[in-house]
Amino acid sequence: MEGDDFEVIPIPGHTSGTTAYLWDSGQHRCLFTGDSLYLREGEWVAAVLESSDRASYIESLELIKQLDFDMLIPWLATAGQPFHTVTDKADAGRRIDAVLERLRRGDDH
Repeated sequence: MEGDDFEVIPIPGHTSGTTAYLWDSGQHRCLFTGDSLYLREGEWVAAVLESSDRASYIESLELIKQLDFDMLIPWLATAGQPFHTVTDKADAGRRIDAVLERLRRGDDH
């Protein structure tokens, strides 16, 4: 689903109906990821649950890596830390690659 400034992006894996939202505010392209990606001490991490589908999660993160955004706004961040992070394509790619590497070796974050 797309609009001129808003896109709904299914990203199953964390849970079956997980959805991200990409919004172009005119100043930033903001990616809202719910709790599929969150900030822990500034690091991007995943949240694999007992009910998560790891293979779908990995596919969804690979999709997110291809998106054009410059601000990540997750559902959760470490208390007292910023609730969002400004990024660029290269930085986001490195951070998502780190998450993917951890998930592929069996880690839950």
